[in-house]
Amino acid sequence: MNGYFYAFIFLAMVSASFSKADQESESRYKTFSESSVRKCSMMNIHKPSFNICLSGQATGADLERAQAWSARASLTWFRALKVLDQQVTRTVLFTCKDPHLTITLRPGKGTSHATPSYTTIYLTRPYGTWTHELGHALAGLGDTYVGGTAGSCGGQPASLMCWGAYGPRANPEEWSTLWSDDIQAIQYNYRKVFPGTPAQPEWGSSTDLEAPLQLNDPWPARGEEVYLEDHQVELLRGRASEIDTAEDTESVDL
Repeated sequence: MNGYFYAFIFLAMVSASFSKADQESESRYKTFSESSVRKCSMMNIHKPSFNICLSGQATGADLERAQAWSARASLTWFRALKVLDQQVTRTVLFTCKDPHLTITLRPGKGTSHATPSYTTIYLTRPYGTWTHELGHALAGLGDTYVGGTAGSCGGQPASLMCWGAYGPRANPEEWSTLWSDDIQAIQYNYRKVFPGTPAQPEWGSSTDLEAPLQLNDPWPARGEEVYLEDHQVELLRGRASEIDTAEDTESVDL
């Protein structure tokens, strides 16, 4: 009887160790609740155009950069979904009429932050801040860093939602700024709110989603474009803001 008892305990311990190992090997991204994901900008990416409203304050040079970076960041996340579903749009329209994403621009240095479909970004922040904040507002993902320290992932896989604007993939000319964990996360949310079997594009399986994205040619397509209609930005005098590339480890969000 005792032998059977000890054998049972041993098998239970082995099973528990395998379960723990399997769990540790899996992605540990964090997502918003389904109800919050359904309030995110991602819900509008099957429409003919994805409408971005830029508001706040910026110099002309900052506004030009904000348009390019917000479009590029949006399309970077879209590309991770376009490989699953060819219905995902590539047309980005800057307009404050029926916006799907609202970005408030703030001069200087501060704590950028986001909620579903809305984000506030300080104009001295690097490009990675834009993709990171859209990870919240567009993709419905939560931060995975701990203690307000960029790159402190708490034992989780490295990701944009951990590193923010910084880290080894911060250069958008070398990387998309997304990691595998981020890609799995937005695809998980997408499948949750758009169930079914979508039609995949032929080029989907051969696309490197972690490679840099070209704004004018984000993926093979025709008849789609990025263009400007209007905005609600108060134009200020001055040069473009100097980008702060130093890691701000005291920031709640990056």
